[in-house]
Amino acid sequence: MATTTILRPELSGLTEVPITPTIATSELAAFRAGRPPEDRLVDLLAFAMAAEIGQPATPETIEQLRQDATTSLSDHAFRYLHNTVEQIRHEAVAEQLGKAPRPPGFGTLLLANLLALAIAGLVAGWLALHPATLAGLAGFLAG
Repeated sequence: MATTTILRPELSGLTEVPITPTIATSELAAFRAGRPPEDRLVDLLAFAMAAEIGQPATPETIEQLRQDATTSLSDHAFRYLHNTVEQIRHEAVAEQLGKAPRPPGFGTLLLANLLALAIAGLVAGWLALHPATLAGLAGFLAG
């Protein structure tokens, strides 16, 4: 039976240190006080930003963090809208390309050019055999 030997036992187990809250969750009430329900997301983000940087909840820092949260949410919404519009454009282009007919291949283009040369040769030969028509065309084009 095979066995596994741990080479560095001090690295086994959890390698991340759990985050210890430095701001009390009771301070969330300070962020939500006197605010309408529509601003809940801004208040929660401001609270999370305060918890992340470990600042105490003073009225000045709360207002500054609310402004920072509003700016961050606006930037995120703009990026999300921009990326969604780009995705819709790519899907629309792919759909239009899917509906377009297939372009002609090399062989088809070669045959079309050979046919055009043959027609031009026939017209040139017919004009060479009928000098009166050629003179009439020259007089008509001269003015």
